Amino acid sequence: MANNGSKLGKKPRESTLAKLREFADMYRGGKEGLRGNAARCYAEMHPGAHPKNCEARGSEYLNHPYTQEYMREKTDKVAEKADVTQERVIREIARIGLFDVRKLFDNAGNPLPITELDDDVAAAISGIKVVQMGGKDGEEVAGQVIEYKIADKNSALEKLMKYLGAYEKDNAQKAKSLQELIDEVRGEG
Repeated sequence: MANNGSKLGKKPRESTLAKLREFADMYRGGKEGLRGNAARCYAEMHPGAHPKNCEARGSEYLNHPYTQEYMREKTDKVAEKADVTQERVIREIARIGLFDVRKLFDNAGNPLPITELDDDVAAAISGIKVVQMGGKDGEEVAGQVIEYKIADKNSALEKLMKYLGAYEKDNAQKAKSLQELIDEVRGEG
């Protein structure tokens, strides 16, 4: 039962499905050098196989609908367990992209302590550097400098624009304008 030259077929036996699951697990989370490399995963399962055969069969194993569905289910389970959802990721990107630096300060312009920052502001901070002044040989600390590193706002906005499809709309408008220009040049517009 061949499937476009495939030796696996559309409905493999359970023993073949077990091999596909083993392959997928190795591909997704195997040891260093195997992860993400279909040919190496196939070679690990079939040590005597020729490298060209490993390339072809590894690709076949990887692209088989059963393998793809199995990996999708595994990924979904891991994401669910880690509470990684599309909504949560978009919310985090939005927190960075829409971050307002003024929220780091109180009404008098003094920096807020880290414990008083709201969740949106805290999510936009990618690093903190604290330097204490004085305090040598039992002296009291004279002061403290806190430096916040803010995540890349432009990158976050770019991701949000792509998610919202804003570039597709922009490209469609440009394409329309280009077509109008072509029609003008041809004298059709």
